[in-house]
Amino acid sequence: MVNRRTFLMLLSATGVATACTGPAVSAPPTTAPRPAASLALRLSGSGSAVPAAQKASEGYESQAPGVKLDFKEGSNSGGAIRGVIDGTLDIGVVNRPLTEAEAREGLVYQPFAKDAVVFAVHQTTPVRGLRTAQLRDVYNGTTTSWRALSDTDAPIIVLDRDEDEAQRKLVLLPLMAGRAVKHDVVTLTSAGDMMSALDSTPYAIGYTSLGLLKQRAPKNVAILDLDEVRPSATTVASGAYPWSLTFGFVTRANASAEAREYIAHVQRVAPSLLPALEYAPLAG
Repeated sequence: MVNRRTFLMLLSATGVATACTGPAVSAPPTTAPRPAASLALRLSGSGSAVPAAQKASEGYESQAPGVKLDFKEGSNSGGAIRGVIDGTLDIGVVNRPLTEAEAREGLVYQPFAKDAVVFAVHQTTPVRGLRTAQLRDVYNGTTTSWRALSDTDAPIIVLDRDEDEAQRKLVLLPLMAGRAVKHDVVTLTSAGDMMSALDSTPYAIGYTSLGLLKQRAPKNVAILDLDEVRPSATTVASGAYPWSLTFGFVTRANASAEAREYIAHVQRVAPSLLPALEYAPLAG
């Protein structure tokens, strides 16, 4: 028989044992913080405008953790706008305004810089400046030899862009003032092709982006003055050189916060960063 004293002693010992052997309270697990999800902004567009956007984007990913800029190749302004409409792109990088039909799709256009469209020649050509009337004669086919413009007797190889290219529609054709472009020109389909043709074709003349020329610096290409005005960010900004295009971004009206923040960043840094490459800041 267990007496009262013995019972109390056993009860006390049992309580102590229970307290000592009961389940321990676990500390919260220590895990490394989860990295922010990576969001890719898909961009594409004009072969002349995309390099300007890329230059203005340098260092952006380090300032916006979790955002990756995915610049895709193989597009142009029209193709990029279509990609935004279809949802395959988040941002179109364009060198022209929206058309009326595109604007009806509920798109938003936001400019960020201006770029001179310059006429340039292969370095074998002795000419470094032309008058507008002389340039019209070259593209019209009235002047076919450099002999008419210099001491060099060589045929003029005229380079052109495809009919839908903004540089052609918004610069070359207005400059021609109604005069036709001759039929035996060499037609290039991209800014890169034009740059390569100017760099590799003796006695060639063509037109391209000043900013792109400054970035790629082809060794055999010389920029022409036009009507004794040197194309530059300064002369574009002042209006002294009138032949330029405005670069901009196109998004849907309900673009993501990340897309809007990226565009705001480029618009903010473009005036200080891009003029070094002869891209002109926007007025105001």
